[in-house]
Amino acid sequence: MTAHEHTPEVLPAPPEAGTEIAPVVGLPSSAAESVPGRRAQAFGIGAVAVVVIPVGLVLWGMRGLDLGAGIAGLVGIAVATAAWLADARTPRRWSGWALLAALSAAYVNLALAPIGLVALAAVIICPLLARVAHKRFTAAGFDLAEIDVEVGFEIYRHQSARLRIERDRAVLALKRMAGGGNVDQAIPLSEVKLAQPGEIVGGDSWPLPGAMAVRLSEGPAVRVVAGKQQWIVNVEDPRLVAAILRRRQSAAWSQRTGPQDLGSWHALRKWATAQTTTFRNGKKAQSYRVFRPIVGFFAGVLGLMLLTMQIAGGGTSPSTWLATAAMLLIGGFFVVSWLRQRTRLGYAELQSLPPNSPPWGDPRPEVAPISGWRPWS
Repeated sequence: MTAHEHTPEVLPAPPEAGTEIAPVVGLPSSAAESVPGRRAQAFGIGAVAVVVIPVGLVLWGMRGLDLGAGIAGLVGIAVATAAWLADARTPRRWSGWALLAALSAAYVNLALAPIGLVALAAVIICPLLARVAHKRFTAAGFDLAEIDVEVGFEIYRHQSARLRIERDRAVLALKRMAGGGNVDQAIPLSEVKLAQPGEIVGGDSWPLPGAMAVRLSEGPAVRVVAGKQQWIVNVEDPRLVAAILRRRQSAAWSQRTGPQDLGSWHALRKWATAQTTTFRNGKKAQSYRVFRPIVGFFAGVLGLMLLTMQIAGGGTSPSTWLATAAMLLIGGFFVVSWLRQRTRLGYAELQSLPPNSPPWGDPRPEVAPISGWRPWS
């Protein structure tokens, strides 16, 4: 690979030079300048889902529970609450923490009537409330640019691929649009040079390094240039997306440098591709990745609850202590393995282009890198 060539693994690449074009008058943003009380409302609803309802169910059931079981339920809820607060920047995961808290309450109340049935209903109600909190926290508004929270946007109609803007990076989540083997692609926000709202005329596509091309349809879109990487994707409100990217770029932390040689880059991409390579309709690897944190957290919390009941009840049965230890070990194994994989995948997502790669398409703001692109004034 010379200074002006891409490696075969990332081809086909977009043209090196685009066509100069004058900006056109675009649509105004439909987003409000700010959403009053979004943070207070979201965390208030989230607290009801993760803390208030599960704790209320445990306290209500304490009349028919021994002290150890009641404390065990509170321990499970405390773990879910701590995880929710630690994960506050990622509201799309709040439903999972609400489910964990609700299951902890349901587990200790399961043998009681009617509280057991109410607790089972909470297993459905609490995640739904957390989903409402998620929607409220990320409701469209330009004040999102100032809030340290992950925001998700659909990137083209009738499909489930997403553009996620986090605190320090933006991610194109590709797994659901691909049959497998395609790693999500990310750009560090600290390297964003251009966040340009515009529109697509006549339909087109934008290639991604080593992955399927993003299909583009007529309508609003946003163009992002960060370092050597460049994206063009359809979004409903490109002015809002561009404003969030520009503002967060000024406050984003620099990401770690990538592989320094082509061999290291190949090894990293080979590992990352193996983590997402699937068969049987492209679902197996993704399902296993989701399976690990779910099983890990639920097994770990169940082990803590059993340990609490054993200590409070003075349990001496070797088989019960063995089951408790097994739950804790299984939970710890799956959680740690998921965290390690997630950390390395996040690193690989930033390395879609190899070291010393030329720019991905024409990065100049005054040109259209594809024929269908029209920037807005």
